[in-house]
Amino acid sequence: MKQKPRSIGRGFLVRKLREHGMSRRGAVLVLNGIFKEMRAALARGEEVEFPFGKLERVAHKHRQQEGHFLDKVRMIYKKPFTVAHATDEAGEKLLKPKPEPRKLVWPRRPVFKTDQ
Repeated sequence: MKQKPRSIGRGFLVRKLREHGMSRRGAVLVLNGIFKEMRAALARGEEVEFPFGKLERVAHKHRQQEGHFLDKVRMIYKKPFTVAHATDEAGEKLLKPKPEPRKLVWPRRPVFKTDQ
């Protein structure tokens, strides 16, 4: 029985590429290039699509926080953007498959043979 990975991270992806004949170094270079392009696309405001959803850059409000620097109170702002993962119905089915409902089998009543 195949064991499911706990998380799909870089190590898992490198192992999968090695199963298809790539060297470890080549697989790491390919993955780093893919992630670099994804990061650049998100920085430009584009969406990165996968079969199970998409990553998109989401703007949120600046939240002010007071910070002390050189005995003066300064306003510190958080980063204006974050990355959000959005899925559709097909993506939800791929990421979180629902088990098929099991049939309930009620125990049968014991059959006793009687002499007639």
